[in-house]
Amino acid sequence: MKKLYGFGLAVALCVGACTSTLIAQDNSGNVNSAPRDFSKIGAGLGNFLNIPVGARAIGMGASFTGVADDPTALYWNPAGIMQGKGASANYSFASLFAGITHNFAGVTIPIGESYKAGVSAVSYGSDDIPVTTLFQQDGTGERYQVRDLALGLTFAGQLTEQFSFGITGKFVNLAFATESASGVAFDVGTLYKPGILGLRLGFAVQNLSTPMKYTGNGLVQTGGFNQTTGYQNPDVQLEATEASLPLTFRAGLAADVLEGDEMQKLLVSTEFSTASDRGEFASLGAEYTWNNLLSARAGYQFGSSEAYGISAGLGIRYQTGGFLGQIDYAIRPHKTLGLVNQISASVWFN
Repeated sequence: MKKLYGFGLAVALCVGACTSTLIAQDNSGNVNSAPRDFSKIGAGLGNFLNIPVGARAIGMGASFTGVADDPTALYWNPAGIMQGKGASANYSFASLFAGITHNFAGVTIPIGESYKAGVSAVSYGSDDIPVTTLFQQDGTGERYQVRDLALGLTFAGQLTEQFSFGITGKFVNLAFATESASGVAFDVGTLYKPGILGLRLGFAVQNLSTPMKYTGNGLVQTGGFNQTTGYQNPDVQLEATEASLPLTFRAGLAADVLEGDEMQKLLVSTEFSTASDRGEFASLGAEYTWNNLLSARAGYQFGSSEAYGISAGLGIRYQTGGFLGQIDYAIRPHKTLGLVNQISASVWFN
């Protein structure tokens, strides 16, 4: 009876994710050809904060807010770091396009029976890019970089057996050539476990912040020579427009469909997310684990037909005594720019 209920729950999760795409389809099953709304594109700063982290989460279609049971919960849902005992750490690396890389590192530490703390860092940047001009299209010999960084400090607590919360304060720095912008942002998350089939319901609000703007030498316009007066015109300081970080809302649901089976585990998850700088996404993911050793994952993201869709991944873990280590790999094809590969390593100490 429990397995039958689990199967029904898995079907319900699938239906919940798929129905979010129906409004974008016509009766023939094709995507509606109506003009797309681009009003949110480029509406804010720090878009790297919405790039998903962790090979395990990406392999599950970036459907992880309701799962959030490894150190990458510091990014997805800070309340999730209360799942599991002891300290943990994760490092994730992704090679994107044109020499751009995306990195995440996080550590969680217990500070009592009911609380944990965590520190995390997310970086996004490019290799050296040659400076070109209209008359020097092969390069001037100068180079510049794009480097964005977010440093987070997290506090989480288990209020009851079913409910946990978490809050993260982040320092965000955006750097482009000689210009940069800095500010502070906050993430807030909750996780609720009703106690049925490992069901988990997670909510997270990310990047609550005040507006930021770029400053730097590149915004100084050198005054030219005034042929009338014979004097040099004064330099002009240009003022950049203020913009906010991408305010993001995530809601996720996950369930251990085969709870109680010692040899096999099947984790199914679904998620809805929206942000101030992009449209709404729904995602569906699954993770099958054999003998608590090998894992296979697959996922699909709805609502991003111009970019990502299907994803997949593998994981292997090793446990001895109070140590658990895990290595995960994920692949996510971009529909125009090619494959994105991600690898993560996690450790737990009880």
